[in-house]
Amino acid sequence: MTADHLESRRQEIVRAALRCFAREGFHATSVRDVVRESGLSAGAVYSYFPSKAELVAGAVEPILEALIGVLDAVVTDTDESLEEDRTPAETVAEVLRRIYPIAVGGELDYTRIAVTAWAEGLRDPAVRAIAEQTYGTVRGRLTHRVARWRDAGHLAADVDAEALGQVLFSTLVGFVLQHALLGDVDLDRYATALCLLLPRS
Repeated sequence: MTADHLESRRQEIVRAALRCFAREGFHATSVRDVVRESGLSAGAVYSYFPSKAELVAGAVEPILEALIGVLDAVVTDTDESLEEDRTPAETVAEVLRRIYPIAVGGELDYTRIAVTAWAEGLRDPAVRAIAEQTYGTVRGRLTHRVARWRDAGHLAADVDAEALGQVLFSTLVGFVLQHALLGDVDLDRYATALCLLLPRS
């Protein structure tokens, strides 16, 4: 088999797993469920993912990597010129605007999968480790935005950049949680309100 064929088969299994996770959650989904959903043999699935833990990690990592990719793109855009910098709150709002079509515009609602992944991270150390690394990176990027904005004189010199980065991160995951559980949060209104948290001076 070619490398392309192997990767295509792997992605087929991951998509089947994500469909199961979206319906039943991580804990309630078994490898047998994924085998049934994929239409492949158990041997084929286990040859790519020898354990459920590896299957969960294989499904979660690309989602979190996509978040990092969007955030990096936004930060790169705003790093080009400090005078045209987005505020830290505007950075989060732009991340939401860019990632929302990816999260809900396809076959699956990834906000629902994200919430189930958070719950799984409370009981599965492997999932927790992935989340800690990725979300730590996101918070670090946001802290960097706050520090740049503060150092440019747009915030008080004694602003705690790390703490404010944590607050801004909570607005990102808060949108995901509200969208998945309540379903009534409007992206444009949320992003507009978010930008009011740290208005331009």
